[in-house]
Amino acid sequence: MTPLSGSMGRAADGDDKYLERKNIQTKIWAKIKQRENLLLAAPRRSGKSSVLKFLERNPQRGYLVKYKSVQSVDSINEYFKQIYRLLLEDDAIFSFYEIHYKKAKGAVKSFISRIRGLSTEGIEIDPEERVDYYHECKILLKTLPEDFDTIIFLIDEFPDAVKNITNDDEQTGIHFLQLVRELRQEFNNCGLQFVYSGSIGLGNVVNKLGRMDLINDIVNIEVLPLNPDEAKELITRLALGFKEEKEDFEISDPVKDYMLNKDSWLIPYYVQIMVDELFELFIDTNQELTESTIDEVIDKIIRDRYKYQDYFENWKTRLKQAFEKEEYRCALAILNHISTKGSMDYDAMYNISVKHEIEDLKDITNVLEYDGYISKNSEKTYMFNSIILKEWWFTHVAS
Repeated sequence: MTPLSGSMGRAADGDDKYLERKNIQTKIWAKIKQRENLLLAAPRRSGKSSVLKFLERNPQRGYLVKYKSVQSVDSINEYFKQIYRLLLEDDAIFSFYEIHYKKAKGAVKSFISRIRGLSTEGIEIDPEERVDYYHECKILLKTLPEDFDTIIFLIDEFPDAVKNITNDDEQTGIHFLQLVRELRQEFNNCGLQFVYSGSIGLGNVVNKLGRMDLINDIVNIEVLPLNPDEAKELITRLALGFKEEKEDFEISDPVKDYMLNKDSWLIPYYVQIMVDELFELFIDTNQELTESTIDEVIDKIIRDRYKYQDYFENWKTRLKQAFEKEEYRCALAILNHISTKGSMDYDAMYNISVKHEIEDLKDITNVLEYDGYISKNSEKTYMFNSIILKEWWFTHVAS
């Protein structure tokens, strides 16, 4: 078993960081081969970006896979400029145009001439040139040969781009969704597909625009938490990575099992921060790791006001991004109640929604469930997915 090093602040990119998610990878490739456009649905730090990075580094034969995060994109033209760059900065496509440049005519020659510094080092587009990048993307795609590899765009944080572009102008957001759908539809049979992902629910964002029809050609694939075997392997391989720094560092199987049972929402981020804290505590004390050590590091994670503050605070600030004022207050009251009492049934939620004059409680519960705050258990009561997030919320928000 090969060691892994932690990757808590960014996507786990590389064989020394990424634990293969074989089930989800297989599902994605199966749908790609059925010519589907996909949405990876999962909350933050569930490993979506890491999966996408792995797909980019390990394309199957006949596929050209390109990754791009568009979280900061805030205009339609900027979005398609990113797509345009991905196309032209690929060696395979660049080589095709380099060879065919002298023979290019008309529109093809026109858009190639707009590029400065045409080289394998990258594409520099003249900033003085006013370019409709949606139009240019279509021209470029139409000029690729029929036997060219299928192009797969992995578009990370796509719902954020939709939200940024909409920016209180619903018609702009709708127009953007129409354009991206047209691109999918026009070139799907010509070797172009998209895999989107994002921590904000795309359906929740688009539903507010009243145009769910614009994403009904996208198939959802859920990125589930790690199963116990995967999580145990991750703990073991991370511990092996730390053993290279301190060879007597060990996490026994009973301690691993206790860790996994302590927080059953086994997303990679929580597993990594617990192992990281165990290692730091071991460095400081050189004492054997026990079940009580797990309790100690979880308490530290919850109460630490510096190391993990940004991550946990984002769970609260995202509510303000997702909801209007009264919806936000209602969602906050629901989460405060659950963090204090441990669980909550729908009737109690409904009573809170009535107090806040909410017309459709389902809109709120959909966001809270999709974005990973809560879920229903077998008794149809709502609980926090993660005991760590629950305790942090109780300590820093509800109290």
